Amino acid sequence: MKRGELWVVATLVAVLSWVPSRGAAETNMDARVRVGDPYQGASLEFNEEPAVVLVPTTKVYYVRDHECDLYRFGRYWYFVENERWYRSRTWQGPFLHLNATSVPKSVRTVPLNYRRHWYGPPPRAVAQGYVRK
Repeated sequence: MKRGELWVVATLVAVLSWVPSRGAAETNMDARVRVGDPYQGASLEFNEEPAVVLVPTTKVYYVRDHECDLYRFGRYWYFVENERWYRSRTWQGPFLHLNATSVPKSVRTVPLNYRRHWYGPPPRAVAQGYVRK
């Protein structure tokens, strides 16, 4: 290969590697969730208000007989999926995305045996300062 041809090939390779593929761009767009966006995952529908159990030493109530991590604290219902938190004024929804820092500490730090699908730091580690809040 001559020097000029090598330069053209190198330039073409550089340009093609710089242009993002269409599939990668679409994937990134699908993964974005902004504060206030409604929950778009699997159905959280209940026929009636779910039964709750008080988490010991807290004011957080946990929905025990369901596959999701759903909590009631004060006048709100909190739901977590894929490390994203959602909140609703009623158990019927709609659940809207919010920053984890907006979730009350009592809810974010429920003991591990009151979590099904999320495994954040145990409350003791947070209390002892091993984990940033």
